Amino acid sequence: MTKPDKPGLTLGIALPTERLLKGLGITCVVLLLIHIALTICHYRWIELPWLLRQLFDVDEEESIPTWFSSAVLLLVAVVLFFIYSLKRGVRDSYANSWAGLGAGFTFMSIDEIAGFHETLNSMIEMSWAVPGLVVAMVVGLLYLKFLFSLPAATAIHFIIAGAIFIGGAIGVELATEPFLYNDELDTLAYNLWTPVEEGMEMGGVIFFLAGLFDYLKSTFQMEFSATATGTK
Repeated sequence: MTKPDKPGLTLGIALPTERLLKGLGITCVVLLLIHIALTICHYRWIELPWLLRQLFDVDEEESIPTWFSSAVLLLVAVVLFFIYSLKRGVRDSYANSWAGLGAGFTFMSIDEIAGFHETLNSMIEMSWAVPGLVVAMVVGLLYLKFLFSLPAATAIHFIIAGAIFIGGAIGVELATEPFLYNDELDTLAYNLWTPVEEGMEMGGVIFFLAGLFDYLKSTFQMEFSATATGTK
C-alpha cells in the first residue's frame, strides 16, 4: 500500500458529506423497516393490497427502495468519475481504473431498475449469482494491483464494502435459492430474507461512498462543507 499523495491544492466543495451519508443510512434503514413491517402485517395479520406492498418491496424493480438503491449507485458512479477526472489531471497511471469502477457502478445503477440479472435468470438454468460471482472474482483479480496502490486505510475500507455488498447480492441470493425451487417466494420467510440481501447491498454501497469521500479528503486535501469555496 502506498502513502496518499498530497497535491498542493485544497478544494472546497459545497457538499456536507457527513450529513449526506447519515441521511442515506437513515433512509436505507427506514425503507427496510417499512418493508419488514408491511411483510409481517400481510402474512401474520391482514392481507394488504399488492400495490401498497409493491411500493415498498425491496425485491421489486418498480419500488421506492429500488429507486433509492439505483440513485445511490449512480451517486457513487458520479464520485468515481470525479476522482477519475482529478487523477487524469495529474496524469495518474491508475486514472483509467477509477473510470472503470465508475462504468461498473453506472451499469449496476441501470441494472437495479432494468433488471438485467433477472433477464439472465430467465435465459439460463442456474442462478445469475453463479456467473455473477465469477465476474466479481475476475474483476477483483484485475483490480488487485490498483487496490495495492491505494493507502492502506482506503484499501481496507473498499475491501470491507465489497465484502458486504457481494455477501448480500450473491451470498444471500444463493442461500435463498431453495425458496425459488420449492415455490416458496410468496412466504413470510422469503420476504424477510430479501431485506437482509438488499440491506447488505445498500449498506455496502453507502460504506463504499464514505470511503471515497475519505479518500478525496486525504489524497486531494479536499474540504467538504455546506459553505466551502475553492482555495489555493
